[in-house]
Amino acid sequence: MSIFRDIVRQSLPILLICIFGEILAGIFLLNIETYISVLPGLLILVPATMGTRGNILGIFSARLTSALHLGTIKPIFRRNIPLNSNIKTGIFLSVLISSFSGLVAHFACVFLGFESMGALNFVLIALMTAIFSDSFLIFVSVLVSFTSFKRNIDPDNILIPIVTTVSDFTSIMFLFVSVYLVQILI
Repeated sequence: MSIFRDIVRQSLPILLICIFGEILAGIFLLNIETYISVLPGLLILVPATMGTRGNILGIFSARLTSALHLGTIKPIFRRNIPLNSNIKTGIFLSVLISSFSGLVAHFACVFLGFESMGALNFVLIALMTAIFSDSFLIFVSVLVSFTSFKRNIDPDNILIPIVTTVSDFTSIMFLFVSVYLVQILI
């Protein structure tokens, strides 16, 4: 019964807060929908971008919390080789998957007969969004997991909801920034 109580006590407040974060992300997306729909086919990329961020950072967060519990990663920032290796792996996966999702979005537009903004634009927007948002989200993941672990709060109970909620909001925000930058560059 103690484990049940601890999980609920640690998870429930975060999950309730995350509801509001997800609603804010939806409101933000609703407000920029007209802007991002200016580029042909871009709306196809939105679910892939949001889902990929949550998936990659979910994997990163799960590995991080497991490593903290096993003692293979210490909750310190300096000279933390296992942490740095996990960060590099997360960024590599993000770059690889985002580039691929940009290409798939372009070819989906072409195959389905929708207007496409071009493969290069899709890849650039997906890649820039990934780099911007994942840099921020990795920092948040490490900070939340280290802080909670040091305070005897199980990071497994709070990290994934926090990361996925922050991921949804930052993915949309950085997608908006990436679209803006690509429109300036091209």
